[in-house]
Amino acid sequence: MIPEIGHFLLIIATSLALLIASFSLFWGRPIEAYLARMTQPLTLLMAACALLATATLVYAFLINDFSVAYVAHHSNTHLAWYFKVAALWGGHEGSILFWTLGLTVVTARVAGCHHYPNRFAPRASNVLAMLSFGFLLFVLFTSNPFSRLLPDVPVEGRDLNPMLQDIGLILHPPMVFLGYVALTVLFAGAITALLSNGSHRGDSGWFRRWNLTAWFFLTLGNLFGSWWAYNELGWGGWWFWDPVENASFIPWLISCALLHTLHLNRSQNAMTLTTLLLCLSGFSVSLIGTFLVRSGVIQSVHAFAADPNRGMGILILLLAAIIPALVVFALRAPGMKRGSALTGGSNHWLVMVASLLLITAAFSVLLGTCYPFIFSAMGLGSISVGAPYFNTVFIPIVSLCAGLLGWVTLPQATWTTTKKITLAMMVILAASGLSLYQDSSAPLWMWQGFVSAFWIGSCLLIGAAHHFKHARLRLNLPSTLAHTGVAVFILGATVLSNFEQAAMVRMGPGNGKVVAGLTAIYEQTDRVEHRSYSAMQGTVRIEDSREQTLTYLYPQRRTYMDDMSEMTIAGVYHSLLSDLYLSMGPAVSDSEYLVRISYKPWVRLLWIGGLICAFAGALAWRRTHRETHRECPLC
Repeated sequence: MIPEIGHFLLIIATSLALLIASFSLFWGRPIEAYLARMTQPLTLLMAACALLATATLVYAFLINDFSVAYVAHHSNTHLAWYFKVAALWGGHEGSILFWTLGLTVVTARVAGCHHYPNRFAPRASNVLAMLSFGFLLFVLFTSNPFSRLLPDVPVEGRDLNPMLQDIGLILHPPMVFLGYVALTVLFAGAITALLSNGSHRGDSGWFRRWNLTAWFFLTLGNLFGSWWAYNELGWGGWWFWDPVENASFIPWLISCALLHTLHLNRSQNAMTLTTLLLCLSGFSVSLIGTFLVRSGVIQSVHAFAADPNRGMGILILLLAAIIPALVVFALRAPGMKRGSALTGGSNHWLVMVASLLLITAAFSVLLGTCYPFIFSAMGLGSISVGAPYFNTVFIPIVSLCAGLLGWVTLPQATWTTTKKITLAMMVILAASGLSLYQDSSAPLWMWQGFVSAFWIGSCLLIGAAHHFKHARLRLNLPSTLAHTGVAVFILGATVLSNFEQAAMVRMGPGNGKVVAGLTAIYEQTDRVEHRSYSAMQGTVRIEDSREQTLTYLYPQRRTYMDDMSEMTIAGVYHSLLSDLYLSMGPAVSDSEYLVRISYKPWVRLLWIGGLICAFAGALAWRRTHRETHRECPLC
C-alpha cells in the first residue's frame, strides 16, 4: 500500500507542476499578480508531494519490500541501512526521481523570493515547474520506481551492485545531481530573462549565486567520483575520460566559463548574451550527458543498463527543453540591449578570452564523447575515442587558460609588461630544466603541466604579497583560493601522470618486490567468507629502505555469490602526499597471484586541490548572498 501512496503523490506533484507551469500563459496580464501570490504555496505543496513520494521509496528499501521491483533489483536483507538509503540513487529510476525531487524543491525555493522586481522569481519558478512536469512525466511513464513484482515476489533481493557498495555512492551521485539541479535554475532564469526583455540585468547576483551553487556541487561531485574510481575500481586510475565522467565534467567547465562571464557582466556590463547562452548550455549538456549514459548509445563501465524506451524518453525531454530554448534565444537576443564594450587597456579582455577557451574545452570534450555515436549513426562503423584525443586537445587549452589566469592575477600598478614577460621566461626555463632532467613518456605534457602550475603559483604569491603589503587593497580571497586549488591540482596531476612507478609481478608467500624505495613482501593467502561474497586475501608487509615494517596491506580478489562477478579490492599504504597501491589479479598457480604494485606520487594533491576549489566556491557563495540579497531573507 505504501508504494501506491508514493505513486499517487507523484501524480499529484505532476498535476501541480502542470498547473504552475500554465501560469506562464498569463505573464504581463493583470491576473499575473494574483497568480504570483499563488505560486509559492503551490510549489511548496508540489515539493512536499515529491519529498513524501521519495520517502516512501526509501521506506520500502528499509523494510525490504521486495514486491517493489526497484528495491528487489538494488537491495537485499543483508545490505547495511546506509547503503539502502543510498540505493535510492543507485539505479536509473531512483536517480531520476532524486533529480526530480531536487527540481521541485528548488522551484519552491525560487518561488519564495517574491521581492525581486518585474516578478522575475515567480516567472522563473513557472519555467522550473514546466521542467519539473517533463521530468515527472518521464518518471511516471518510463522510469516508475514504484512498479510492483506482484504476485511473484522474490524472497531475497539481488543486492546492490558491488562497485556501488562504497562511501563513494553516498557522496558522488547526490553532488552531481544537485549540480544539475542548480544548472536547471540558471536555465529557467535565462529563459525568464529572455522572455521578460532582459530583466535579468538587475539580478546578476541571483545568477551568480546559483552558478556558484552548481559549481560547488559539481566540483565536489567530480572530485568524489575521481576518488571513488581510484579507491574502488582496483586499477589505481583517477580519471579515464569515460562518458559518465565527461557527463559531469562538461557542465563543470561550462559553469567555470559562466563564473567569469558573470563577473564581466556584473563589473563591466559586458557579454550579456554570452552569459545567457551559457546558462542555457549548462542544463542542455547535462541532459545530453544523461541521454548518452542512460540510453545505451555509448557503452561505459559506469553506465546503467540500456533501455530503448528510457533512451527515447530522455531524447524527447532533451529536445523539448533545448529546441524551444534556442528558438527563444534566437528570437529575443537581437532585440535585447547589448552590454558595454570592454575597455581595451584592461585585463577584462584576457578574462573574456579565458572564458571562450573554457567553452572551447567543454565542447571539445563533448565532441570526443559524442563522436563514436555520431560515427555509428552515420553508418560508418564503430570507433572509440580515448585518452590520447582528450589529452592532446584538452591539455593545451588548459595551459593557455593558466597563462591568462596568471597574467591577470599579477598586480597591474607595479608589474609592467616587461616584468611579467621576465617572470614568464623564468618559469618556462625552470619547467624546461625539470622536464629535460626527468625521463617521461610524454615530456611535452609534463612541461605544459609544470609551466601551468609554476606560473599560476608564482603569480598568485606575488599578487597576494602585493595585496598584503598595500593594506588598502582588498584581496579577493575566493578567487585566489580557487585558482590556488587549480594550481595544486595541476601540479598533482602532472607529477602523478609522469612519475608513477608500477610493476606487475607474480607473488606468492616469501616473494618481494621493491618499488620506489619501498619493499612489498607477500606473506600469505587466506580465504575470507562473507555473507555476500568469498575472497582470496593476500597479506603483504610493506618495509622502508631500512627494512623497518611500515604497515600490512590486505588486497582481495572477491567473487560475489549473486552473479559470480569478480572484483579487485586494492590495498593502499598512505604516506603524507603519496600512495603505494596494491591490486591482486588472477591466480597464476596454486600459491601465486598476479599482483600490480604502483607508487602514486603526490596523488593527495588532486584531492587537496579539489577541496580548496570547493571551499572557495562556498566562500564566494556566502559573500554573494550577503552582498546582493540583504533585502530578501528568503533567498
